[in-house]
Amino acid sequence: MPFDALEPFLLDLERQLDPIARFEHFLSLELNRPATADDWQKDAILSDVPGGATAMRICRQAGKSCVLATRGVMELERGGVTICLAPAERQTREITRKVATYLRGTELRVERATQTEIEVNTGGRFIAVPATGATIRGYTADQLLVDETAFLPNDEEVITAILPMLKDEGQIFYASTPAGKNNFFARLFLEAKPSDAMRLLTVRGTDIPRMASKVERLRTQLSHTKFRQEVLVEFIADGQAYFDLSVIEAATSTKEGAICPKL
Repeated sequence: MPFDALEPFLLDLERQLDPIARFEHFLSLELNRPATADDWQKDAILSDVPGGATAMRICRQAGKSCVLATRGVMELERGGVTICLAPAERQTREITRKVATYLRGTELRVERATQTEIEVNTGGRFIAVPATGATIRGYTADQLLVDETAFLPNDEEVITAILPMLKDEGQIFYASTPAGKNNFFARLFLEAKPSDAMRLLTVRGTDIPRMASKVERLRTQLSHTKFRQEVLVEFIADGQAYFDLSVIEAATSTKEGAICPKL
């Protein structure tokens, strides 16, 4: 092999063997510049919960769609089927476009493509659909990706529709910025506990060094409540209760000084 071909060969080999190197290559294709994965992105890319779920509570503009698209490409390479759900059709087209961009960094050959579906030469398929029960029923999937889970309309109905379509060893990835407490995504974090079948990842804007200037801009321009929700990814009461649950608990606790101590 000529020496000047050795470096590209080694880079390609590294991307084949290392999912993080492949992810960073995908990002560089999208951004037209070298890119480095955040620690949380590495964690999400390497997350392996066969037959289980990974839930990612992530601040706005942190790169969650990049992670979901990469998981989609990884499944295409294996010849599997990925179903990606999003609240709106516009979002399904956007993530499909991102998957198509990343495919340029692989050896895969696209056999068929639309604005919301891609099929490659391994037999793998990536299908993005808006999250309505009537639209998503009838598929069988090796992987499920649920984007902006907190914003799904009729979320319980949607989740009930998609879970049976996942194969026994398949994985499901939920990703969203919080949107109140009265939804399926919030309950994953507020009620479920991490286990071998459930991984919970929380990514605040203040945890990501590259977002420091954006975080400060949002701190000055957003209301305190919106900043807590959008950047600090807190589950804020959504207006269905007059008092936040934490206020009620503090006022009726057994601790000394409570307004209405429990008897």
